[in-house]
Amino acid sequence: MKKRLILGMVLLTLVGALLGLACSKEASDTNDNDATSLPLAVTQPQNESVVNTAVILVKGTTNPDAVVTVNGTVADVDADGNFSVMVTLEEGPNLIEVYASDFEYREASEILTVVYET
Repeated sequence: MKKRLILGMVLLTLVGALLGLACSKEASDTNDNDATSLPLAVTQPQNESVVNTAVILVKGTTNPDAVVTVNGTVADVDADGNFSVMVTLEEGPNLIEVYASDFEYREASEILTVVYET
């Protein structure tokens, strides 16, 4: 009986500790989102631009430790936070989604429209 009581108390303590960690993590995420958002700037191409080539270079800047994807393709990010990746377009309007995230659970994204005309 004593063993079950002690085991129950240990389990309750562990569950309480885990719930406390989860709640404090949610509170810190909520408070930090506005103050420490991940910077992301797409510098090329311009939104709503019209191009006459099927392959374009998408470039921009973010934090050096961020992981950047452009339409699902991972872009190289250098030590200064510059990134670039080649994107193949289809004729007509194309959506280009640039997404960045880091190990501090911060995220940023931009969606551009580029029109490819032959």
